[in-house]
Amino acid sequence: LGCGQVAVDFLATVASFPNPDDKIRSTSLKVQGGGNAGNASTCAARLGLNPRLISKVSSDSHGKGILEELEADGVDTSFFIVSEKGNSSFTYVIVDSQTKTRTCIHTPGYPPLIPEELSQSSLLSALDGVNMVYFDGRHHETALVVAKEAARKNIPILVEAEREREGLDDLLDFATYAICSAKFPQ
Repeated sequence: LGCGQVAVDFLATVASFPNPDDKIRSTSLKVQGGGNAGNASTCAARLGLNPRLISKVSSDSHGKGILEELEADGVDTSFFIVSEKGNSSFTYVIVDSQTKTRTCIHTPGYPPLIPEELSQSSLLSALDGVNMVYFDGRHHETALVVAKEAARKNIPILVEAEREREGLDDLLDFATYAICSAKFPQ
């Protein structure tokens, strides 16, 4: 079971990163699902597992596309919250061919996922038969509710610590395993 961020990624590859106020052309553009929890769940599905995901999208075109792509890959999205208002998350990713780096400009989804949107019965159903719970540190209040219940059920918890986030320290207190980006320890 995953709990965290899903998004649409707009990946524009450029020969080299532009200077401020420059105008350049991309060499390619890909539009695909993103978000750490979305990516991890997709990977798990493609490896033959049966991942479930708790997250939130809006009923906008991005949200509909996110759900369609995840479901097509075999991710169970039945625990998603779909908001009639707001926007789904999306990220502009500039891929620099010269330096082999990427720069992300993220627009969070709104309104954010809050614990009151995940009923106790949905939480228990989501955790039923789960071998591990994965958190990307997003939706920290809801993640803590899920982590507390997973810990109570002795389900191992994996926390991805990409960077400092609100509530991450509290979530790490529940971690059986923690993985982090290269820069996080500094």
